[in-house]
Amino acid sequence: MTGKGRETVIEKARKELRESIISIAPIFSEKPFFMNDDFTLVDCCVAPILWRLPEIGITLPEKSTKPLQKYMQMIFERECFRASLTEAELEMRE
Repeated sequence: MTGKGRETVIEKARKELRESIISIAPIFSEKPFFMNDDFTLVDCCVAPILWRLPEIGITLPEKSTKPLQKYMQMIFERECFRASLTEAELEMRE
C-alpha cells in the first residue's frame, strides 16, 4: 500500500486510537492506577503508549480527559518509568 491509501489507513488508526483513549478516560477518576489501587503490569503496558501519543500525532482534549491527564502526569513522573525510557524516548517529550 502506498501514497493516499496508506495515509488514509494511518489516519483512520490514529482516529480510532484517540477515540478509544478518550472513551476510557473517565475510569482513571475511580482508582489511582489503571482500574487498580496498585501499580500493575497493565500500567507498565499502557504508559508507553500514552507517552508516545504526541509523537504519533494524537492530542487529547484536556476537558474530557482530566482524570487521564492526571494519571499520565503521575506515571510519567515516576522514577522507574523515567529510568525505563531510552534517550530517543526521552526526546519525544522534550
